[in-house]
Amino acid sequence: MAWLGLLLGFGALSGLSLEVGRFERQAAAEVASKLQGDQKRVSIRAELGLPPFEIHRASITASDFTTPGLPLFTEPQRSRRGKIHTLDLKLQNFELRGLKVESLEATIPHCRFDWDLAVQKRQFRLSQSGVGTGRVRIREADLAAWILRKFHQVKTVAVKVMQDIVWVEGSGEFLIAKTNFAVIAKLEAEDGVRIRLTQAKIYLDWQRADALTAQVLLDALNPVVDLRADLGLYDAVSIEGFRLRDGVLEAWGKTKIPDLPAPSSGSAPPFRSTPPGRG
Repeated sequence: MAWLGLLLGFGALSGLSLEVGRFERQAAAEVASKLQGDQKRVSIRAELGLPPFEIHRASITASDFTTPGLPLFTEPQRSRRGKIHTLDLKLQNFELRGLKVESLEATIPHCRFDWDLAVQKRQFRLSQSGVGTGRVRIREADLAAWILRKFHQVKTVAVKVMQDIVWVEGSGEFLIAKTNFAVIAKLEAEDGVRIRLTQAKIYLDWQRADALTAQVLLDALNPVVDLRADLGLYDAVSIEGFRLRDGVLEAWGKTKIPDLPAPSSGSAPPFRSTPPGRG
């Protein structure tokens, strides 16, 4: 994110706003260097304000990339002189720790950054993030691939997303026995970060499972996705609702840029290449 430091430093020192486009291109190249994928595409747009240490709106658009975790955190101990009134993220067709995502869009207001560091050393460090809103879309086939990768017990799986339910069907080894299973359930977001199957009807070899057996299988599959443990998102996203239609899981909620984890906190490292389970 030193791209914003380059952009702001140029604006403050020379005042030649016509050069903004050149620095946006340099910024996009820097962001692209932190992402993986031969087909990755990144663009940056920034609307400078007055005084020059204010940015009205900064937008990061990227697609066709993979990333092992969050590349951006806030560092609260730094100066808050610089302001970004609105930060927009528009990401499409990317993979985060093995989970393929169709799109993610977020709008985050009231961000602060270390202006002096940006000007003097051309390095950009966020010091504060506001709380905004975001929306993510995941295709049913990509959710199936994630389940197969994460859960060792599941050997084959297909997922259907329709009419506010998710249908998970496949074969696996549960209770030391191999069986075909089907789960018809709704989704809930436990504490805003763990996506769980709920209100589930469970079938084993197309016979309705008894309560104990059903609970064992449900416990084995839940949570389907843990935004913190599986994806390393810390408190960047808090899910508030779902829409399940036409083969797409859509979730929305609050978003922010999380604080940089302390090295001695015992937290998982910011980057890990594969989710728990397979890989």
